[in-house]
Amino acid sequence: MPTPPLAPEPRARTLALLVEYDGSDYHGFQRQTNHRTVAGELERALSTLLRHPVTLVAAGRTDAGAHATGQVVSFETTTDVSLERLPIAASAVLAQSGIAVLRAVEREAGFSARHHALARRYRYRILNRVAPSPLLRRRVFHVRARLDLDAMRAAAAQLIGRHDFAAFSAGPAHERGTVRELRALEIARAGESIDVIVTADSFLHRMARLIVGTLLDVGRGRRDADDVAAMLASGKRTHAGACAPAHALYLEYVEYAPPIAAETNRPPTNYERLP
Repeated sequence: MPTPPLAPEPRARTLALLVEYDGSDYHGFQRQTNHRTVAGELERALSTLLRHPVTLVAAGRTDAGAHATGQVVSFETTTDVSLERLPIAASAVLAQSGIAVLRAVEREAGFSARHHALARRYRYRILNRVAPSPLLRRRVFHVRARLDLDAMRAAAAQLIGRHDFAAFSAGPAHERGTVRELRALEIARAGESIDVIVTADSFLHRMARLIVGTLLDVGRGRRDADDVAAMLASGKRTHAGACAPAHALYLEYVEYAPPIAAETNRPPTNYERLP
């Protein structure tokens, strides 16, 4: 009797997921032993679904309390899970967690959500009116004083380009140094809402929040717009402004070639329409 053919070895696959989450109740994205994190929750859900341990690589390690509408993670699997079904199943498991998987795509072997990212874009949301919003207290940063957007834009213009952003980093020495390319820094108002949108090839620890905090100091009249170039040149954290709170920061889009998803994460025209 002939020997039956051996079953083929399972094919290794590299998957990338587009993920949205409310970071209010998490101690940041990166997994930690003693704290609840987005990565820890997401890895548990995927491990349950795929029936093997899953270790994620993320495009951005968002801080405690920060959110994402366009985070990207990658991982390896040997399962034949459907790319269409995976977001549905994962989001169902994560239904009470404040995390949702929006899309799944298969990428080439060796793809890394972190190392293959070409740029990241963050959006910082400010509610600029006399009274705070009880409904949005974990979504936006309330600033009572009327902000001078012209001064903020003049300050922002000095940060665009390739610079050493050591003065805008609150973390330990980075393995790649502190030079980054800030590609765009926009400030947009819609009624009582102000968004600061910052795009760079990559970010240092708390870099986006320190940039926003410095621009807010300028907008309040506590610093001159012309001071920002000197802050940047100093390379000293103590020369830059305060670090804006994390709860109003959103990782909005990560650029890849080819794209993981189209740039569809546009904000509503006012915060009353936020979920």
